[in-house]
Amino acid sequence: MEYKTLNNGVIMPVLGFGVYQIKKEECEQKVIEAIQSGYR
Repeated sequence: MEYKTLNNGVIMPVLGFGVYQIKKEECEQKVIEAIQSGYR
């Protein structure tokens, strides 16, 4: 995965994880799956 360093020193992945307009139940499950897959 590619990362960028922000001006304040924080390292952030270029790939984002969007959950806009997903139903609450589906959103919760997708976030859990992303975390289990290594997303931070």
